[in-house]
Amino acid sequence: MKKLAGVLALSNDRSDTIAILQALIATLLIFSTMLFAAQAYAAAVTLSVTVQTSFSFTAVTNAGDQFPALTPGTYVWATTTLAVTTNDVSGWTVQLAGDNRATGNNLQSGVNSITDQTEWVPNAATSSPGNAVIRTGLTNSGNVLAFRVMTASTTNSSAFTSTSWWGTTDADGTAKFAGIASSTVQRTIGNAGTGSYSASQHLNTVIYYLNVSASQPTGTYTAPLTFTGVAT
Repeated sequence: MKKLAGVLALSNDRSDTIAILQALIATLLIFSTMLFAAQAYAAAVTLSVTVQTSFSFTAVTNAGDQFPALTPGTYVWATTTLAVTTNDVSGWTVQLAGDNRATGNNLQSGVNSITDQTEWVPNAATSSPGNAVIRTGLTNSGNVLAFRVMTASTTNSSAFTSTSWWGTTDADGTAKFAGIASSTVQRTIGNAGTGSYSASQHLNTVIYYLNVSASQPTGTYTAPLTFTGVAT
């Protein structure tokens, strides 16, 4: 009986020991979980980048867009297509200047030249007129070289083409013309401001008017022009 009691006592001791160990392990697990939870930290970062301006600009007058042979007294037309592709959300401007204008008229042939319309002077605001006039208001009885920015051909509408500067339509009597400025005072002919951005290419057409009197000497006259596109 004593041996049996001893075995039972030993068994109970072992059970108690196992129970204590199990309780200790559970306590350690709970404590370690709490310890790791207390040691967890959160960290936040903010990424930042500045996207630079991308700007592509071309001005093209193809062979078919040049002036045809001019008979004095019958005005003719030529055109230049302006193309802008940019990611600039602030828009862009285009300036035009005549390289010959600093020393004389734009269209020159040796010592001879064709009269220019009064140089374009824009208003500071595109919502207010500059000094452009309708065709019948051109100087020198209309025997001049003049230009304007067309409205119907634009792909970005009034965002670039100011109807206050160039007229509300391209129709004769409404369309306004001005003379090409000198390269020493390049002047803005179109201003696409904030809100005009799109991923597509922007196209605009500049049209030139030309007429001469019967006394204009024959010859081939040339006028080098410079368009400058500027991201704003």
